[in-house]
Amino acid sequence: MKFPKYINPNKVYFIIGEVADIVDVKPYTIRFWEKSIDYLKVDKGRNGRRKYQKSDIKKILDVKHLLYEEGMTIKGVNKHLAKRSKKNRNDFDMKEAFKDTIIEYTIKEIKDILESLK
Repeated sequence: MKFPKYINPNKVYFIIGEVADIVDVKPYTIRFWEKSIDYLKVDKGRNGRRKYQKSDIKKILDVKHLLYEEGMTIKGVNKHLAKRSKKNRNDFDMKEAFKDTIIEYTIKEIKDILESLK
């Protein structure tokens, strides 16, 4: 991610104008994408202004790539990202199940060791 010289890359939060400069699109384009694409959910501060983090900027760059480079429609982007999100959730569920199995095995091993020490 390339930051214009006037934007401090170590910032935690960015305003929409800065994000627009980083991503190289107009602020109204980002607002439209946020309304149209479920993947883009940005926090708002107490004052109602959008607060973008680097992870949000990466998501916007991802959407821009899908729209401009891959030639997808808004509807296509929503479908593509929903599939990807579902796959990531399934992968996470499998990792969690595997972790539980390892924990159960470790507990059994510890119990066996304790039993042998008696």
